[in-house]
Amino acid sequence: MSAGLRVVGEVERPLDWVAAEGPLASILAAAGPHAGTEFATVTARDGLFRASIPLRTLETGRLRGGRLDIPGTPTRCWNVKDVAVIEVTTDEASVSVEARQRQSRPRGA
Repeated sequence: MSAGLRVVGEVERPLDWVAAEGPLASILAAAGPHAGTEFATVTARDGLFRASIPLRTLETGRLRGGRLDIPGTPTRCWNVKDVAVIEVTTDEASVSVEARQRQSRPRGA
């Protein structure tokens, strides 16, 4: 169930898209991420799931029916369903699976 998409955060032009469809590179370029931004937090419409994804990786993805599809992603958790908001940031949010995995690993592992 796809509805609108908001692109917010550290961008020149916050956007509200009518339909959550298409290549992310084009959508993000239209928003104009500020220099130095490296991540985006992608949030599902119900607010129960978020993933912090490197911006360069996110740019390789696309939205299909509101679902994020990133080819060759290191974790399927980044393929967020029913995307509502993409927040562009300079730092990785602590919500990503990768960040939690790194925090839980013993030092030197």
